[in-house]
Order: sequence, then structure tokens, then C-alpha cells
Amino acid sequence: MFVLRVLTLASLALPSLALACDGGACTVVGDGQWQWDASLRLRGMYYDPTRFGVGGGEDGYGLLRALASATFARDDWQAKLQLGAHAERGKAGGPGRTDRGALDVQQAYWRWTGAGMHVQLGRQEAGYGSSRLLSVRDGPNIRLAFDGARVGWQGRRGALDLIALRPVENRAGAFDDRGERGAHLIGVYATTAKGTGGSQWDLYLLDYRREGARFAAGSGTERRQTLGARWFGQSGALDWNTELVVQGGELRAVTGDLDVRAWTLATDTGWRWAGLPLQPRLGLKADIASGDADAQDGRLGTFNALFPKSAYFSEASLLAPANLMDLQPTLALRLHDAVTTELGVQLAWKQRRADAVYTTPAPLAALPGSAGGARRIGTQYKSETRWQVNDRWQWQLQLAWVDAGPALKQAGGQDTLFASIVGAWQW
Repeated sequence: MFVLRVLTLASLALPSLALACDGGACTVVGDGQWQWDASLRLRGMYYDPTRFGVGGGEDGYGLLRALASATFARDDWQAKLQLGAHAERGKAGGPGRTDRGALDVQQAYWRWTGAGMHVQLGRQEAGYGSSRLLSVRDGPNIRLAFDGARVGWQGRRGALDLIALRPVENRAGAFDDRGERGAHLIGVYATTAKGTGGSQWDLYLLDYRREGARFAAGSGTERRQTLGARWFGQSGALDWNTELVVQGGELRAVTGDLDVRAWTLATDTGWRWAGLPLQPRLGLKADIASGDADAQDGRLGTFNALFPKSAYFSEASLLAPANLMDLQPTLALRLHDAVTTELGVQLAWKQRRADAVYTTPAPLAALPGSAGGARRIGTQYKSETRWQVNDRWQWQLQLAWVDAGPALKQAGGQDTLFASIVGAWQW
């Protein structure tokens, strides 16, 4: 806690330093500039019960995240160092692996940019597209970081990134985080420039490996190749986001190797009436992520979203996008210039009856006792309200209620209430 307090006090001093340096940039040697940034987030969370009551009960706890960074830029290169400290208080059973950590390096990288090309080496965050497969994972207390390299090009027709990354394994001590052993993410991600009609495309190919993967069909070392395409854009009042992904590979389980054959299709389409009071947006999200049809057929059909945002379906982060079909009508309203709210309902089923219900956080975890039997998971009612107090302060209130269906109840699950309040301050 002493280290955390020191970091927090240091971050509180940074705004004054930034103001003294013309908005956060200070000229030092030649054309070089220093820039200082910091952020602080406090979050209170409440579940009744956790994990739908399967191995968990009522729980309420607090989280604190403090980040401070310094960036030095000169000519066509820059170097960034970001330190973070994370605290947890009151969680039943103690903190999870993304809850608590002493002072450690969140990011430390060198970046060169020139002639439409960039190279970034070191520890870094990486988010792409709509964060369905690769996200900074802002919901948990400790954001997701990687060790590795990215090389990219950007031109008139779009952008292309080559990535070779290893996820960082969070540890409780100071300066002891490291790349996760036996894991990697290698691939290419391309985004086209905006075309006629306001539409764009993402195309990507990713190779993913990790040890200790756990599915209802088996556990072991997982190797997946993921091919995806995303079509998104906005034209007038209409916006859309559709993503199709297929996966191949293998799971080397103790009981024998399983061939991976998985896929997902996700859509989010909405229409906003900007001229009406509250500027309402009606939306419809529809997702289907494949499950495993037969645990004995030598194949693994369960989709793996790799490194998704944890708040995939709601801030409650209860369900993972695997072996799942759902429909989510939503209504977004602007109550004030600084206040927005979104209301939604999620109707969820298992895509394959034989497979399990999967929960967060990543990597995937099958809910014990949920394989086989019923298909309907349940109904989730959710709301999220944001108040942007000013350029630095933001408050969020998140609520969700899950009406447990037969697939959860057969595993011993029950109706679940979730509530969260977040205060975030950044400079």
C-alpha cells in the first residue's frame, strides 16, 4: 500500500508539472519534448451472487487503478514508460489475477514513425477493431498488455499492422510482471480507408497459442488460427458493425488431440434520431459463437475470442462469447450534454446443447455442471449511465439483472444482481 500511495501522490503532482510545460510538453534537448500523463480510477462492484452462485456467493469490493507515464519524443521517434499500481479491498476469497498488483511496468516501448511506416517495440497495449478479439481490456482493474513488436504501414488505401506479441502475466509483487510462458499472438491486421457510403473493412489473420486451455471437451495446449472480416461504418442516421470469424487449429489434450473447427458471427446495427429530444438510438445486437457438438468426435467446436474486452455483453462481464447465441435490443439516450444512458435486454442460449456455458475472465472457463441438458441460458436486463463532468472527470453507473434460465439452474446457478459505480480522473 505504501508504494501505491507514493504513486498516487506522484500522479496528483503531474497536472501542475504539465501546466508548467505548456499542456504537458516540455522542450528539453534540441527538438525533443517530454509529455507527462496520469490517471486514477476508483470502482466499487457488487455481485449477488458471483458466477451465478456456482462456487460463489454475495460479494462487494473496491478497486483502485493508478497509472502515470512519461513520453519523450524527438524527430521521428518516441519512447514511453508507463507505471501502474493496482489495489483491491474486500473481495471474497481474495483478489483475482487482474485485481491487484504492486508498482510495475504497464508499458515501456520505443516507436519510430516515418514515410507512412511505424515500428513499435517493447511492452505495449494493443486494441484493434471493435475489441471483439483483441482489446486493452479496460474493464478489469489491470489492463491487458503485451511484450513484443508491431510493424505497420498507413497510406491512402488504409493501414496494415504486423504483430508478434506475448500477453503479460500479472504478478502480485513489484516489477515482477513478465510475458506469459508458452503463449503468443502472431498475425496481420488490415483496415481499409473509408469508402463511398461511409463503410470500411477490417481483415485479419491471427495465430494464437496458450497452455492450460480449458474447455468442456478437454484441457491442454491450444493452438488456433483465426481468419476474420469486419464490415462497419455510418451513413446518415444508420450505423452498422458486422464481423465474421472462422478458426482452425488443435487442442493437445491429455485424452488426445482435438481438431479446432469454430466460428462466430456478430452484428450491431442502429438508427439514431439526432433531431428528436434525447437523440434516441435504437439498436439491435445479434451474436452467435459456435460450441462443441460432441465431446467424443475428436473435434473442438467451441469458439475462443482470444483477448476480448471483458464487458462483451455488459459491464457485469458474466458471459463469454463462446457456445452462445443472443439477441440484444438496446436504447441509447442523451439525457444532457454531459449525460448519456443505454438500456438493453439480452436473450441468451447455448449454441450447442452438449457444450457448457462459458464465463469470464479470459481465458475461457466452462461453468461446472452446465454441459448438456438445457439450452436457454437466461435473460439479462442492463443499464449504463455516463456523466462526463469535465475533460478530466467521468462517472459511470452500471446495473444488470440476470434472470437465470434452465442451463444455469441445472448447474446450480441462480438469478444474479450486479451493480458498479466508477469514478475516473485523467490528466
